[in-house]
Amino acid sequence: MYLGMHERIVEIIVFLLTELQQERKQKERVDLTRELVQIGYSENEINIGFSWIVRHLQKTAPVNKNSEVSALKKNEDIGDIERLVITSEAYGYLLHLVRLGVLHETDVELVLEHALAKGKDDLGVDDLKSIVAAILFNTDSGYGLKQNIPLQ
Repeated sequence: MYLGMHERIVEIIVFLLTELQQERKQKERVDLTRELVQIGYSENEINIGFSWIVRHLQKTAPVNKNSEVSALKKNEDIGDIERLVITSEAYGYLLHLVRLGVLHETDVELVLEHALAKGKDDLGVDDLKSIVAAILFNTDSGYGLKQNIPLQ
């Protein structure tokens, strides 16, 4: 499946947040941009990913570990219908996004609603990346979301 620019930026955000949570020396963190370029992402995409993280961190309060655990437990108990719609890999991807702080409880509910509306019973990680990108960037990826916020 071809991933558009928004989906590629979601991949960058997930990569960066995962790497930044690791115990690393400052030099290793600086090499993240170089590593992303070598993987095939453009510097523009990488810059947008970093910008999203900075804006997101400024808007959100520090994560309360108890509320994060509560949100995860609630989302781990998604209904049987949702479990039939998304693959187990896609479900794991959603939980990973919650743990990283990319998605919040209400965002997960939106993702699941859009997954159900898609009308398929085997939505995978790439399908969810499109839905997540549409939610994070407020664009329309065929999921009924409005398109009015530019990338930069």
